[in-house]
Amino acid sequence: MDKVPVGMRVGRREVSAFRACGLAGLAAAIAVALTLSAARHVSLTAELGLIATAIVAFLGLALATRAITGREVLVYYHHEILVLSAVAGVAALTGTPVLAALDVTAVGLGAFLAFGRVGCLLAGCCHGRPARHGAVYGAHHVAMGFPAYLEGTPVVPVQAIEATCVAALVVACIVLVPATPGAAFGVYVTGYAVIRFALELWRGDPARRYWNGLSEAQWTSLAVVSAVSVLAAAGVLPGLPLHVAALAVLIAAALAVRRRPVRSLLDPRHVRELAALLPPPRPGRPVVVATSLGVRLSAGKMDGIRHYTLTRSGPPLRTEQAVELARLVVWLGGGDPTDEVLAGAAGAYHLLLSEPARR
Repeated sequence: MDKVPVGMRVGRREVSAFRACGLAGLAAAIAVALTLSAARHVSLTAELGLIATAIVAFLGLALATRAITGREVLVYYHHEILVLSAVAGVAALTGTPVLAALDVTAVGLGAFLAFGRVGCLLAGCCHGRPARHGAVYGAHHVAMGFPAYLEGTPVVPVQAIEATCVAALVVACIVLVPATPGAAFGVYVTGYAVIRFALELWRGDPARRYWNGLSEAQWTSLAVVSAVSVLAAAGVLPGLPLHVAALAVLIAAALAVRRRPVRSLLDPRHVRELAALLPPPRPGRPVVVATSLGVRLSAGKMDGIRHYTLTRSGPPLRTEQAVELARLVVWLGGGDPTDEVLAGAAGAYHLLLSEPARR
């Protein structure tokens, strides 16, 4: 893929591609919800109330997260769970059929997400791992929050893959899934969980959290499908065989993923490990740390110049690997990414930086 554009031109005005896709997704979600509500015999008044509930819940969580963290963070799973829970509660209080309301809202959320992931692709968030070919992000994306150590590096366009898969899932829920109350809700929620679990293997943004070998989203996928399976077993939702089969697949996949070792130096788990270990350069004897992949890094400071030394136990670092790690170290420690790495003796590489650290 070519370098990803930052904005979209509407007439003479350039607008944020992320916000434009978000607004398009909102329009698509409302259109899908209104269409499905008529087919599910949900009154227009009730559906408009549910749409308002979903929007308020979505924006409320976004604003609360921003107030707590100090920055705008949108985590789809958090919003999906909150929006569906809020809609179910309002539907129960107003006498609207709860399962029909969940059908309409879940599929509408899918339409919103399909457009939203296109926005993520254009903005550079939720990006994939480095690859031979893929989306390439530049300085404008770095200014918007894309990791500087990956600037100019092709990454898997995982956002586009997710948008395509979710769009196909939404169409399937509208066209193929029977109108049985709760069926579309169950198929969408379980289907998305399976899609998301798989796509997490190609996600490369280092901010994501991992526990016991699985990402937060993968654990959430397991929890969501488990809950849906319990509801189906209790007779609340239809499609028990489908949900149980999906749960079995996810459990088997989770066991396999947990045993999968970290191999790439830019794997988000290795990036997080290095971020936790990276020592601040100080005068005197350099501090040496080592990662699980055998990367050894020492940091020191002399005459106002920070210096890092990179080596690896086992197979020595290749020059391109040393450059990748150097850009990562600079990004973590503060400063501008650089490709100027000095090769030393015994497979060591040296990085000198004069600017002060800005963690």
